[in-house]
Parts: sequence; C-alpha cells; structure tokens
Amino acid sequence: GMDRQRLHQDLTELRQELEGLPTDAEARQRLLALIRRIETRLDVPSAAESRESLVGGIDEAIAEFEVEHPRAALLLQRIVHTLSSMGI
Repeated sequence: GMDRQRLHQDLTELRQELEGLPTDAEARQRLLALIRRIETRLDVPSAAESRESLVGGIDEAIAEFEVEHPRAALLLQRIVHTLSSMGI
C-alpha cells in the first residue's frame, strides 16, 4: 500500500544521503546497518529483532545525526512514523 511505497521512497533517499558521506565515516556504517535492519523487519518480520529494539536504534541515530546530517535524521523520523502507522 501507500505506506510501503513511502517507506521504500524514504529508504531510497536515505541511501542517496549515505552515498554523500565519506566511506569510512561511522555515520555511514550506522546508516547502512540501520537500513538493513529496517529492510529485514519489512521482509521477514518473524526473523527480525523486536519493534522496540529497532525503533530504539533508529531514535538513537536520529539524535546522533540531527546536527551534522539533518536530512538523514528527517528521513529516519519519517520512517519511524511510517513503520508505526503500518504496525510494523
């Protein structure tokens, strides 16, 4: 549905954001890991970590990125919002 489309759009934008970061940047590694965690949760909910754990990880990243990577932080906030409206 719409939510899933929006989520994929946001994840795509997040990947583009990531491309702009230095390859060795810790932020880049963290974002990449988070994207994978989100995608696992979407694809194989039964095998994924708990929702609390995932959202906790995303929230930490938002707090960490909002100063230097505001765009990434914004996208992550939208993703959290979409995930909760999807009940994922």
